[in-house]
Amino acid sequence: MADAKNSQDPFAMPNPQMMGMDPSQMNETFRAMTQKSMEQSKEAYSRMKSAADEATKALESTMENAHQGSLQLSKKAIDAMRSNAEAGFQHLDKMMSAKSFAEVIEMQTAYVRKQIEMATDQSKDMQALTQSVAKDMMKPGRDAFEKASKNAR
Repeated sequence: MADAKNSQDPFAMPNPQMMGMDPSQMNETFRAMTQKSMEQSKEAYSRMKSAADEATKALESTMENAHQGSLQLSKKAIDAMRSNAEAGFQHLDKMMSAKSFAEVIEMQTAYVRKQIEMATDQSKDMQALTQSVAKDMMKPGRDAFEKASKNAR
């Protein structure tokens, strides 16, 4: 009577033997599914760890490039200031040897013209260096992104 009652219960678990399944095979199937799930989890973890390591390397490279670029820019700026100061002192020395007001005006005009040319050249050099530093700084991130994009395909 109990079997009849269970067969009418829509929520009752079916008897595996009635469905043509051997319980010992069910255990093996469950074990195989569990093992496959563990392997997939390990693979996913490995991929995530690898991606995190790549991102860390890219960030470290970016920071190192930013530091090196900052040093280059600072050195270039200091060199420009030194050149400007030296030019200013040389100009003052020349001005001391001027014999007339007309000669002072001529020296001053030449000095201003030379300063404008120097400032233009220095600006171009700084702009080129800044672009190079920015490109170098972005390279590790760009490379990591491209590698990640290829791996995602």
